[in-house]
Order: sequence, then structure tokens, then C-alpha cells
Amino acid sequence: MNKLLALIIPFLLFPIIVEAQEIYTFNGKNYEFHTAAKGDLTLFWNTSNKYYHYFIEKDGELIELTNTEENGKFKKEYQQTLEELTPETNIPTDKLKFTLTDFEDYVKEHNATITGSSYDKDEDSKTGIRLGLFGGVTNSVYTDNPANEKSIVGGVELEIYGKNKFKRHSFFSQFRHTFKNEDFEYSKTALSFNYRFKIINANWFHLYVEGEFVDIYYYENPSYEVRESPSKAPKIVSESDFALDLPLSLGAGMAIKIGKGTFLTLSYNDFIAAGVDDNGETPIDFTAGLKFNL
Repeated sequence: MNKLLALIIPFLLFPIIVEAQEIYTFNGKNYEFHTAAKGDLTLFWNTSNKYYHYFIEKDGELIELTNTEENGKFKKEYQQTLEELTPETNIPTDKLKFTLTDFEDYVKEHNATITGSSYDKDEDSKTGIRLGLFGGVTNSVYTDNPANEKSIVGGVELEIYGKNKFKRHSFFSQFRHTFKNEDFEYSKTALSFNYRFKIINANWFHLYVEGEFVDIYYYENPSYEVRESPSKAPKIVSESDFALDLPLSLGAGMAIKIGKGTFLTLSYNDFIAAGVDDNGETPIDFTAGLKFNL
């Protein structure tokens, strides 16, 4: 199991580290920038010494937006810089804050005006909803499963995702049931709350990692015989209860577009968890399904 995780985790994390970063030269030094908006003005940002730094590119020239402090007051030089760079649109800067969100809104509004279109910042932050259905197999590695038996799982998922500004991020809840079988009578019905980050977010294909944070569930353990005394017949006892876990688990998956607003999904779920103990077996929890834009 440890060897498997050692191979998988670097593969998943590497694209996140390099995602959306570009190398630019400014004042003779190379910087790694994240691109926030592109157009007549292009907005870049990065972090250094725990501070955010913002840069504007126009006509091939790179200019830093600054907000230096003098005698306890901020000078807000970035407001005049943006006014000088955008005389065509003359968008007010007097209420503009030194934040990535404000700069994104300003640059996108300017670029939209230049191209003759319109920009609605409320539209930019809208969310969408997807409904998913899935099924698969699990070896219930976070339970007592001595024979490492496999069980069928199935469920539904509701995902809320960013349509524009937060396209790579989504939150989702899952209702999932693990079915009993003849050799392993454990069953579980769970409601979980999760986060998903899309490493690749193309129109037709998503590759993502996801984390499960809260798991509320009802479970039934395998039945067993109890004999109260040698003279009495044994009786069958089964354990069941409600519980709540904070599994802090990691999974991965992909979604392939197969029609308008319809995706085929493949997932490897909960292959590592920091908040619950496993039984020493290699996690097997694979599901496939469909999800639809609502």
C-alpha cells in the first residue's frame, strides 16, 4: 500500500504545483506568475515574502501595481497607474482596493469594453449544479474485513461548481450505500461532504483530486452467534449504529464529456485517509457513473 501511494501522490500533486504558472522577466529577474485575466490588459499575480504582488502587461510592457506605505498611510499608486494605462475606457479607480478580486474585475471590465462586449462581475461568479449517479466496488478498507471481501456500492452526488471565476473548484455531497453480500455482511449508508479540485479542466475532459471531510453514516456489521450458557441455544446478534467521522481522505478521478451537459465519470475513492484507520489492505474503491448539468 505504501509503495502504491508513493507512486500516486507525486503524480497527482505535480500538476497542481505547476498549474497556471508562467515565467516572466521583470527588472532583470525571472518571476513565476499566475495569470488572472487576459486581453488588452493582462493581469498577473504571485506571492513573495508572504505578500501578494500584481503586474499588468499592455503592449508587451510589464508594469507592477504598487501600494507603498508612508507615515502610516498607503499611497495607492496602483490607481494612477491603471488610469494611465486605460484612457480609452476611463473606468473609475478611486474605490478600487489592492486585492486580486478588485483587479480582476477592473481588468475584465476594461477588456470587455475594448472589444465592444459587456462584463457582469455577478455573472462571472455564478455557480452551476451537477447531479451524478455512480456504482462500483469496494473492499471497505476502513472497516474490520479479515478476508478482504469486495462489496457493491452505489449512490448519487450533488456538485456545486464555479462557472467562470472558480472553474477548477467545486463542493459536493454524496449519498452512498455499500451493500451486504453472502461472504461479508457489512453494510453502510453514508452522507458525505467533499471538495474537488480540477487539475485539468478542458471542455471535454476533467482530471481531478478530491477530499472527503465529513462522513455521517449508518452501518451494520456482520452477524455473529452469542451463547449465554451451555444449556441455551445460541442467538444471532448484529451490531448497528449511527456514527460521524472526519476521514480527511484523498481520492482522484476523471470526467469525460459524452454529450451536451453529460459526463462519464471514473473514480478511485479514498485511497488514503488521515482521520480514520485502515485494516492494512490495499484500498480498492472504484466507481463509474454519469453526471448531468442541471
